[in-house]
Amino acid sequence: MIKRNIKAIAFASLMAAILLPAFSASLAQSGGARLQGWVAFEDVAHVDKQPRAKVVLQHDPPDSGPAYSTETDEHGFFEFPHASLGRFKLEITAKGFQPYSADIYMPSDFAGNWAVQLKAEAPKRP
Repeated sequence: MIKRNIKAIAFASLMAAILLPAFSASLAQSGGARLQGWVAFEDVAHVDKQPRAKVVLQHDPPDSGPAYSTETDEHGFFEFPHASLGRFKLEITAKGFQPYSADIYMPSDFAGNWAVQLKAEAPKRP
């Protein structure tokens, strides 16, 4: 009897682990958009603590909607979990590295991943 209960609990837990993410995703389909990504840095080992980068998601043209801004964490991760829809310019900057820019279109229920490697700035010559 105890073995049967343990199997039933294990089965229920497994089904919840499988079905809850799908159910949550269907509830989250509100017409919004989500963008997440990672920033790597040239000449910085992935095991080292990553420099912080500023990540800006700006509507294009700028007056057509709100701008979103965040910083990467110590692993280079960033996220815009509740962005609006439309055309955007993604800009990523970090001290000592060349800036990065890309045009992005985010339609309804968009969920995207972005990965970027920032190149080190060229040394300044005297």
